[in-house]
Amino acid sequence: MSNTDNFLQEVSEELRRDKLYRNMRKYGWVAILLVILIVGAATYREYLNSKAKTEAELFGTSIIDALNEKGVADRIAKLQKINAPSENAKAIVAMFLSAEATGNETAIFEMSSLSDVTERLSIDAHYRDLLNFKILLGSSEKMDFDDRIKAFEGLVQPGNAFRLLAEEQIALIELELGNIDNAIEKISQILLDAELTSGLRNRATQMLIALGKDPELVNE
Repeated sequence: MSNTDNFLQEVSEELRRDKLYRNMRKYGWVAILLVILIVGAATYREYLNSKAKTEAELFGTSIIDALNEKGVADRIAKLQKINAPSENAKAIVAMFLSAEATGNETAIFEMSSLSDVTERLSIDAHYRDLLNFKILLGSSEKMDFDDRIKAFEGLVQPGNAFRLLAEEQIALIELELGNIDNAIEKISQILLDAELTSGLRNRATQMLIALGKDPELVNE
């Protein structure tokens, strides 16, 4: 009986091996294809990362080269020729172009450039908010006080990176209007904000002192 059992076991194992080899010959190409796909995907991802890094380096170098030009016209000309690798990069170029725009001759160019990027391109929210903030800063002579306040109020929503800076601008507009109490209240709220930066704290504190208020007592 023992020899018979051993024989049957050996036959069973041999049949299993034969079945395994048949399946390997039949479906082995699937495993090979999976390996090729995995390796290919990893290689392609590495290629994309390397390409993005190279484009970013070239973009940064182009920006530096343009800003190193001595004349404003030359800097603007070079900035306009930069081939931005993404729409966010185009927003960065537009901001540098607007920074180069000075005087009445280029004011229209500055605002139109930023407005074009903001309205036309699909850029990340923080870039859009920054462009809108910059446009508002340069629109003091083109917008009345109420419109400017409403526009800045659109940037004070929770999560907006420029929320406190917009609050500061609203306080300054209130001062321009002669609404001292409103300005003091707005500045006091800024000083209580948990996201307050050291630079903004210094400016807000100095404004309260200039208005004859003690920053340490105003919120008590």
